[in-house]
Amino acid sequence: MLDNLIFSANVILPIFFLIVIGYFLTQLKVWDEHFLKVANNVAFKCFLPVLLFYNVATANIFEVFDLKLIAYSCICVCLICGLLFIIVPIFIKDDKRKGVMIQGTFRSNFLLFGVPLGLSIGGQQGAVLGAVLASFYVPVINMLSTISLYVYSTTEDKNIKKALIGIVTNPLIIGGVSGLLFSVVRNIIGFELPVIIDSTLSSIKGIATPFAFLILGGDLKLDNMLNNIKVSIWSVLGRTVIIPAIMITISAFLGFNALQMGILIAVFATPNAVSSYAMARNYEADYDLAGEIVTLSTIFSVLTMFAFITICKSLGII
Repeated sequence: MLDNLIFSANVILPIFFLIVIGYFLTQLKVWDEHFLKVANNVAFKCFLPVLLFYNVATANIFEVFDLKLIAYSCICVCLICGLLFIIVPIFIKDDKRKGVMIQGTFRSNFLLFGVPLGLSIGGQQGAVLGAVLASFYVPVINMLSTISLYVYSTTEDKNIKKALIGIVTNPLIIGGVSGLLFSVVRNIIGFELPVIIDSTLSSIKGIATPFAFLILGGDLKLDNMLNNIKVSIWSVLGRTVIIPAIMITISAFLGFNALQMGILIAVFATPNAVSSYAMARNYEADYDLAGEIVTLSTIFSVLTMFAFITICKSLGII
């Protein structure tokens, strides 16, 4: 049992410490809100897309491509989102909150957590598998998030074409898809990245994850995270406890191997994505509620992911 706790701590605590350091850097005024906004753009428009591209592009896509895992993850999140479209409006009557609650419950921060969790559980093979899955999974959750906010948007500028263009031109999607295409071509014709380019991209990849976690911690707003606790807690519990408990159990019974299960924990048990707040603001939804869900789910998930990893390790699932 002690070995399992140590294993879980080694997976979760490095991520937790980076988030805590980021938070205290804000409290110490090492950086301010303007810097965090710019840094967040750098992370999600440059560093993380490069991370996705490099991990996928330099892998043998024909060996790591896992159709079962990709299809299962994407189908499950679509079904969960569809179910929430039925459940949430029964209890939430304010249109500005409906889309936020739906997005806050089904949308995981797989992009940020998937690769490091995959690396911690399955080594480099796990990191690559997480990056390949992200190339398919991220576009799906971005599309579902756009739909959930668009349907209940109160803004007069409900331009579906603009929303679709925003999905297609998402740097994260471009990074993942271009990595897939490059990997296919590279493995067919035997082409490799020039050493200079490979070294540069590898350096950027190395700072992408820790930098993003530091910014995530710096962006946490603990002072107002309980303003809508009676509403947000249901989304947080759904995101960090209910959905992962159900889906991880189902996944185990479907016979996924240890590495796949480690990736699926990142799919189902990670907190709500930080970009949920920005998207809610763009659609004039209740972005304060969205921000609280991000903050609370991030804090809760440190404990719940630790618990799920410990349980799965104890049962020999991962």
